[in-house]
Amino acid sequence: MSDEKLAQMTLNSEFLCQAEIDLQEGEPLLGPSLWHNRRISNIVGGTITGPRLMGRILESGADWSRSGVLEDGTVNTMLDVRSVWETDDGAQIYVTYSGRLVIPAAVIPDFIDPAKVEEMDPAEYYFRTLPTFETGAPQYDWLNHIVAVGLGQRTPSGVRYRIFQIL
Repeated sequence: MSDEKLAQMTLNSEFLCQAEIDLQEGEPLLGPSLWHNRRISNIVGGTITGPRLMGRILESGADWSRSGVLEDGTVNTMLDVRSVWETDDGAQIYVTYSGRLVIPAAVIPDFIDPAKVEEMDPAEYYFRTLPTFETGAPQYDWLNHIVAVGLGQRTPSGVRYRIFQIL
C-alpha cells in the first residue's frame, strides 16, 4: 500500500454494547509499594446491554491497576482487567483489557466521591480501554477476531464502558 493510500485511511467503528461493572465496595486491596500504587478492585457483577451483546458480568475477576501521581497532582493509571461475561443465551466470554485513566488533580475529589461522580462530565478525565475477547461459543466466534475500544466512565458502584468494534 502506498503512503498516499495509507494517509487516506480512517477508522470506523460500530457500537457493540455498554458494560456496567460493579466493583467490591471499600478500599481496593494492596496500595502503595516500592514502585507504584497497586490497586486490586474485585468485580462483583454487572450487566451488558447492546445491539450485539446482551448478558451479565460474572463475579469472576478484578482490575489490577497501577497508578502514579504526576508533579501537578494528576493521577495516571494503567488498567489491567480480567473478567468473564455470560450472554443471555448462555455463552461465556473471557474479556481482558488494558487502558488508561488520567484524572486531573482538580477533579479527583469528585471522581472518588460516589455521591458526586454520576454528575461529573466524563470529558473531565480521560478513560479509554482496549478490550480483547476470547470465546469458544460458535455464535460469538467473531469476537475472537476484532479490535475494540471502550470509552469509560466512573459510576457510584464501579465503571461503565461504551464499547465499539473498530472496523
